[in-house]
Order: sequence, then C-alpha cells, then structure tokens
Amino acid sequence: MMKSRLIWLLWLAGMAAASVFTGEYLYMALLLISCVAFVMSGILLICTGRKLQVQIKLPRAAERGREFTGELQVRNLSAIPVFAGKGKLWWENTLTGEKGWLPISFSLQSKGKQIIEFQGESRWCGCVAFTFGKWYCQDLFHIFSGKRQTKESREVVIMPDRQKKSFSFLLGESFDMESFRYSGGRPGDDPGETYDIRSYRPGDNIRQIHWKLTGKLDDVMIREKSYPVDDTVLLLAESFQKDRNPLRAEAAVEVFAAILEDFMERKISCQAGVYDRSAGRIHIQKIGTREDLEKVLYLFLQSTGTKDEPVVVRKYLENPGTVRFAEYIYLTGEPEDISAQFLKNRGQITVLKCGGKGSDSEGVQITWKFGLQCQDKNKKQNTDSSCPVFCWKLG
Repeated sequence: MMKSRLIWLLWLAGMAAASVFTGEYLYMALLLISCVAFVMSGILLICTGRKLQVQIKLPRAAERGREFTGELQVRNLSAIPVFAGKGKLWWENTLTGEKGWLPISFSLQSKGKQIIEFQGESRWCGCVAFTFGKWYCQDLFHIFSGKRQTKESREVVIMPDRQKKSFSFLLGESFDMESFRYSGGRPGDDPGETYDIRSYRPGDNIRQIHWKLTGKLDDVMIREKSYPVDDTVLLLAESFQKDRNPLRAEAAVEVFAAILEDFMERKISCQAGVYDRSAGRIHIQKIGTREDLEKVLYLFLQSTGTKDEPVVVRKYLENPGTVRFAEYIYLTGEPEDISAQFLKNRGQITVLKCGGKGSDSEGVQITWKFGLQCQDKNKKQNTDSSCPVFCWKLG
C-alpha cells in the first residue's frame, strides 16, 4: 500500500508541476479528475465491506501429520464491491498450544462470492480451531485502508494413529473376567455369590446364617452376599492441562487410545468416560467396536482447552448413573491433578499420570515413545520424543 501511495503522490505532484509550468488546461483537468477520484475512492471505502459473510468449512476429523483441506467462503451481501480484502486465518491446537496463521486475500464483486482453499496440518493430536476475525479492506487505488471485524470459527479434530501395546499390568496378573462380575470391595444382596463369612453381629438378618458352619464351629456364622457389578472397568480420561505441554498431551491421547485398543482386543468389558463439551456433562461410552472407540476419542480431543480445572471426576460423581464398576482407571496429563482421590470410596482405583512425578507408593513407570506403538509402520513419527508415564494403585 505504501508503494501505491508513493506512486499517487508522484502523479499528483507531476500534474501540479506540469499545470504550473506549461499552463495547459489538459494537465489542470487531469489534476482535477485525479483529486476527485482520490476523494471519491476514500469516501467509497467507508461503506465497503460492511456486509461481508464469512464461513469456514473443515473436515470433521483428520489424521495426525497428514494434510487436510479447508475452505474459507466469503460472500459480499452489499452492492458495493470489495476491491481488496486482506486478513489472517488464525489456528490453534487447543490440546498442545500450537498456533499460527495463514494469509488470506480476496476481492469481491457486487453480491459476489469467493471460495479460498487452504491446507492445514498438525504434527500432534488435538483439536485445531480456525478463526477469521479482523481484516482490512482497501479502496480501488490501494491508497486507503479500513479495519473490519467479523467472527467465524470452526475446528477439526486431529485423531491419533491406531496404537498397539499391552496394558495387562493395569489389572494385575491375576485378572479374571468372571472374578470381576462381583465386587471384591463391598458386600451386596446377590445370593448367587458369597462376599464373606463372618461371625454374627446384632441386627444381622437370620436368613443370612450359614447353618453348616455354625454347627461345625459352634458359633453363629453369617454369609454375606456379593455386590454385583454391571461392568468391569471404567476408564476416566482427563484432558485438562494447566500449562499446555505437547509431550504430556500427546502421551495422554496415545495412552488412552492404546488402553482402549488393548482392552477391546482382549475382550475386557470396559467403558470410557470423557467430558462432553457440547452437552456440558460427562459422556460414558461402552467400548465394544472401533466406532465406539473413535467416538470417545473424538469427544476427548474436542473438549481440550475449554476448562479451567479438571472436571471429569467431578462430572462423573455428579451423575454416576446406575452402572457399577469393579475397577476405575484415571488417566491425566496434568502433574498436579489429584481428582482420583475423590473416587476412593467407589472401588479399586488405578492412576495413570503422563509426565510429572509418580506416587511415593510402589507402582509402574513406562517410557512412552510417540508414534512407536502405531500399527502402521509408514505412519510412525515423533519417535525421537518420549514422555514418562507413571501408574500406581490408589490406597
């Protein structure tokens, strides 16, 4: 724009000098016409770009490390053309904190429309939000510029590659599907299984007396019934990070995906709980098919960057539903997250923390190398980066 101004300044100065030194009416007419056009162009700019409609179109999801194509559709609803419009299409990965911008230029006729294609890519998983807001329009001669404001945002979720790693240590070597049909941590009212045998206490129902053992031990013995569980494992995944760290964030996503893949392959009855941003509550999904897995991963990634504190455990306790679980696994990428403590009275708790420090108690530590567990060898990437993952039982 400075170049255009300099050219116009030289033009007007030349016409003025020619008019003075030659006295020709032609130069005076050209100077007058130039000045009128100069002023009219500035006045017209005041009304230009006031009725601009912007729409961003993106795919619902894309693969990490692969280019995807988006569209910025710009429509002029005014009869006044937009001679030149320039702005920036900002993008940010709300999980990892990556950010940047793409230059956007357009010109529109009266009631015209233009579609601008752009390419995007993210080397990390997450939710990439694109925003087009402030832009500038110029007059016909590119001399004046006016700031305009609009607001359009869309997002695309960057999904992780399929992971393959055994997480058998989460449930222990003695894990048996049938043993998890009943809770080992609390009594119940199911007569099909026995939770415990103990001495009689005042207030016990006489129907619970174990008559055979009572006769043998010469003491009144009570048979406590088991508490049935409707499912085996609930995996609660928290996407919140106070200080967004790409390594911890990526590790949390890949570990989450790998656990679900492993449990699904081993046919371990499992449900996953994540925060659903659109509904403002927790979403619990039974993992039985690949569609189930991808749906819960999508919601997990979509909710990143929208919270000021960990919310998954709190939202779950607000509305735990009727399903009862034998084991809880809590996954987080926030070093200071202590939400798992609030689950203590519900069953056995296993904590998985990506980055930071583990528990003082005994546990397991693994080094997670990004992309190394990807089942497709052609897609392995970020393998030079790693993150420690700590796992321990919450006592």
